[in-house]
Amino acid sequence: MSPEILRYETKTELYLNLIHRLSAEIEALQAAPRSPVLALPTGNTMVPFYELVTQHAKQLKVSTWHCFQLDEYYPLDPKFEEKSFRTYLNHHFYSKVKTPPALRESLNGETSDPGVECANYEKKISDAGGIDIAILGIGTNGHIAFNEPGSPFDSKTRLIELHPETLASNFKNGAPIPKALTVGIGTLLQAKKIWVLALSNSKAKAVKRAIHEPMNVDIPASALQSHSNVTWFLDSEAASLL
Repeated sequence: MSPEILRYETKTELYLNLIHRLSAEIEALQAAPRSPVLALPTGNTMVPFYELVTQHAKQLKVSTWHCFQLDEYYPLDPKFEEKSFRTYLNHHFYSKVKTPPALRESLNGETSDPGVECANYEKKISDAGGIDIAILGIGTNGHIAFNEPGSPFDSKTRLIELHPETLASNFKNGAPIPKALTVGIGTLLQAKKIWVLALSNSKAKAVKRAIHEPMNVDIPASALQSHSNVTWFLDSEAASLL
């Protein structure tokens, strides 16, 4: 299925248009008898996005959102809480708005039973009525959330070993945390809409492979070809090989 591919000359233009699109979607979702359900990413690419979200929190009706964190490192020692994605979202988003989302779900990287934690997370997503909009980044190896190459396309939320390329990218200083809990590809494909952000030349090859190469578990993001409502938000560099 052909995705919508949006190309922007500047990163600023991309983020502003993303916020504009999100505002329209939230407005439409307000008619539903439940909170808008969003799956939220982390990472450097998303920092400007959350800065704009906090600036436009009232317009975006942020207080009504039901948020699901996409992934979390595991095992997460309490003394390394600052590395957690729960801390990231709190620092860049939740703590910056006057009235944060009332419903904020996160995977517990300190759990003693990751299997139970992941099953419970799946149930929370189901009980919420499913994900309305899954906002994703893409790794240089094509991963989405922390679904690394080789991840089955029907995978659910689970514990996964992180790829060496991901570890090298995410832990330039200090010892890496080798595993993660992640919302699965199968779970993401059940979202009503999927938006993917990619910026810079470093993502261009992964974007091209995800969109144009045959679906293959070695390119996790290629699974999105099977979804009927995918939008790619790309700057000129990330789109350069399309």
